[in-house]
Amino acid sequence: MRHRVCFFVTSLTLFAWSTTHELMQSPDVEIEALEDDPFENRSFVEGSSKKLTEYLLKRHNPSAPPDGRLIVEYEMEIVHILGIDELKQTMTVLVYVDERWHDPSLAWNPDEFGGITKTWLPLEKIWIPDIIIFNMVRLDHEDLLTAVRAPALILHNGSVETSKPFVSTVSCEIHIEHFPLDDQNCSLEIASWVYGKDKIKLHGHKEHATDHYTTNEEWNLLRVRVQEREFEHEGINVSEIKYEVHVKRKPLFYMVTLTFPSYIMCAISIVGLFARFSTTGEREERFTLGVTSILTMAVLSLVVSEKVPHSSTAVPLLVAYFLFNMVIVSVAAMTTGIVMRVHRLGRYGREPPHWLLYIFLLRPKKYTKVRRSPDSPFHQLVAAHERNGALIDPTQRKIKLIEVFIKRLIDACENIQLQMDELDIHEHVSQKKKQESNGYVRIAERLDLIFMTIFLSLVTVPVMLLFYWTKKMYSLPSLGDSKH
Repeated sequence: MRHRVCFFVTSLTLFAWSTTHELMQSPDVEIEALEDDPFENRSFVEGSSKKLTEYLLKRHNPSAPPDGRLIVEYEMEIVHILGIDELKQTMTVLVYVDERWHDPSLAWNPDEFGGITKTWLPLEKIWIPDIIIFNMVRLDHEDLLTAVRAPALILHNGSVETSKPFVSTVSCEIHIEHFPLDDQNCSLEIASWVYGKDKIKLHGHKEHATDHYTTNEEWNLLRVRVQEREFEHEGINVSEIKYEVHVKRKPLFYMVTLTFPSYIMCAISIVGLFARFSTTGEREERFTLGVTSILTMAVLSLVVSEKVPHSSTAVPLLVAYFLFNMVIVSVAAMTTGIVMRVHRLGRYGREPPHWLLYIFLLRPKKYTKVRRSPDSPFHQLVAAHERNGALIDPTQRKIKLIEVFIKRLIDACENIQLQMDELDIHEHVSQKKKQESNGYVRIAERLDLIFMTIFLSLVTVPVMLLFYWTKKMYSLPSLGDSKH
């Protein structure tokens, strides 16, 4: 009887095993089995998770750090550069931070808790190393953490991993002498506030990840360098990770809105100061134009001062460019006074020496001398009658000569009347030609051309260099471009 019962139990066990094996081999059967009892396995897992959480919280003390030296793997990813405040000397960035370390008090045997190999615990329930940004001036992460509510990931071997986003504002030494063609180096200094290197050793990744980085409208992220070093803080040697962020400003906005309008204004002012607008040579209004241009540049400089960083240690490049333009326009206005003085000498009829004309590559004026005939029409008529023998009698000769003289006098009066009418018309034109042919007037015109060329070159070359550097900066590769 006993043998039969054993045989029956053995047969029932083998049948149950074969049935279970077939169910595991068939997906359809497995799905049907799960649908028949959907809460059986879930309840078992939930019970194990709750049991594991209670076990870890009972065993772990949030106020006690792990024994021995702790190696913390710290990884920071810069997601977005929110801005750089040149006046306050700060940089604001959005970062993702991952921290990993080993805590034996948070380890467990997966076989004792339903095969669970990982779980999550609230940050306030476990011990977390006090790793902060030393050069931080403001931390704005409470809202982000509240929205994310990211707990700590705990593995069965005691490995702890935390991940959190936050917005941090760090102090940064800003150099503005090359603004708006400047680049800045800002750093984030990561270290423990209390524990020294004998307790916490920070280890960072040498390569900075840019998977989630989004570009900034004003700044290009060129590179991020990660350094591990040690420093002394309150008599304790502390392990530190330093993230050096190298950024480059995008100057196109400042070039289009400030530099180019300033160049156009200076160029028009210089052309107005030295261009010839009338043949009379009136130049008094040109000095007034120069003074007006200087006042306009002064007003524009006030607008620029609101857009450039304020500093007492260096003069920004953009401000230096505006000051240079103001100096050029001022010198051009004063030079106009010299040209006006030279032109006035010509209006008074004075002629320069020939060597002065040769200096300005001008030729002296050639005067054409008109030689009068020694014989008047009266003497020519007398000579003709003497040759023809017609004037033999002296009395008849005198009468004939008087008749000819009276006739010529009447014709001359008529011609004089006509010439007086024409003289009024051509007098003004002749005066213009006389003034234009004057040596000092020609020298003044040549000075206008020379000074206009010089001053236009002085204001054109700097703006061309600025636009060349701007184009060169936009061709530099950035981390955001390399990601795309």
